[in-house]
Amino acid sequence: MALPGQKPSRRRGSAAEEMKLLIDQADADGVARKMMVLRMTLRDVSELKRDPKVAMEDIAYKDGQMRYLGVPVAQGGVTQSTLDTSGRPVDLPVEVVTKPKKAAKAKVAKEPKPPKEPKAPKEPKAAKAPKAKAAAEPATVE
Repeated sequence: MALPGQKPSRRRGSAAEEMKLLIDQADADGVARKMMVLRMTLRDVSELKRDPKVAMEDIAYKDGQMRYLGVPVAQGGVTQSTLDTSGRPVDLPVEVVTKPKKAAKAKVAKEPKPPKEPKAPKEPKAAKAPKAKAAAEPATVE
């Protein structure tokens, strides 16, 4: 579709039509279908699955892998849908970008702290005697 550094061209047809055109062009160029992988955006995959113009026989699932016209479909991980003819496996992204790992900081062993002295047990507080309630004087009946 578009080369790196170029502005992507505007798509003229549905995702199914565009991918079929790319597959047909690769077939005409002599690329084996085993070497092809459709790397599609999630939006285009969703559009492809729902397109009423696509025959049910054109989309197949084998071992949990979606295939369109016999070509495996890698879903997501790209900003524009393309046909990859490099022979890379389906599960690898188009560009494997790895960030350099930060150098691990060397951990310095701390000196062990001296053991704490056990605290003296607290003396139990003297139990308070319950307050005696003043007995109510019996009422005298006259």
